[in-house]
Amino acid sequence: MRFSPPGFCLLLCLLIINAAQGAVQAIDAEGRTVTLSTAATRVVALAPHIVENLASVGALNTIVGTVQFSDYPEPATHIPRLGSVGAISLEGIVALQADLVVLWGSGTPAGLRAGIERLGLPYFVDEIRSLEDLRESLEALGTLTGNAEKGALVSKQLDSVLDDMAPNRNTPDDHRPGVFLQLWDQPLQSIGKAHLLNEVIERCGGHSITGRIPGLAPQVSMEQVLTDNPALIIVESPAQAEHWKRYPQLRALRENRIIVINPDLLHRPTLRLLQGMETICTEVGHRKPEN
Repeated sequence: MRFSPPGFCLLLCLLIINAAQGAVQAIDAEGRTVTLSTAATRVVALAPHIVENLASVGALNTIVGTVQFSDYPEPATHIPRLGSVGAISLEGIVALQADLVVLWGSGTPAGLRAGIERLGLPYFVDEIRSLEDLRESLEALGTLTGNAEKGALVSKQLDSVLDDMAPNRNTPDDHRPGVFLQLWDQPLQSIGKAHLLNEVIERCGGHSITGRIPGLAPQVSMEQVLTDNPALIIVESPAQAEHWKRYPQLRALRENRIIVINPDLLHRPTLRLLQGMETICTEVGHRKPEN
């Protein structure tokens, strides 16, 4: 069948428009514009929090491969594993014929990323260092998987909850209760300046006593904690809480404000972070428990 030039141009324009309508596009944590000709249906998620956020935007069924400890929500436990976060099989990713790989910016090994780039696999870099980053990540993952509407919805829900936890930015640190959040015990580690949880603590009306130390998870001394004498200590296990009973001079111990919070509610930048945040806000005293 032959087309006259005007007819051929019209058909070509329609094909281009249809292709554009099927394409999806989002900007990742590094400012890269990621464009897919169609929404991703075979996604490899290279961190547990990425799996959880994909599930939140209605895209759990698109995940064909992930990593160890991707255990939430429960159906995620049945997704094939490609190894641990630090030891992921590039060959396994290729074998899954993924149309999108979602990398964890600070957690995915550089060599693996280089291999993904070398093979020309489409990838999106996810790195959440603020609550705004979380909102943008949810929207981007929704868009790239054809779930833009659900991504926008959960983004609005997140904003709504955070509006209720708006911080008083004008309150200086010395008027806020000090908080020490323990990440590890040997060596003793806490959250540094680059960590998302600093913002969480600030929104709750407190301030992290290690929040000015550079990095994500700096090593700190016991002397520093004892000197700063925080009003609240947050730990991940009863064993860690028991350890602090050796220091009766601590204000947090005297006031019975050493609390245990499930680390999954703090260290995975997902919507479940709001549950951990609620506990922190209640303990700091910024918000009162609802009746």
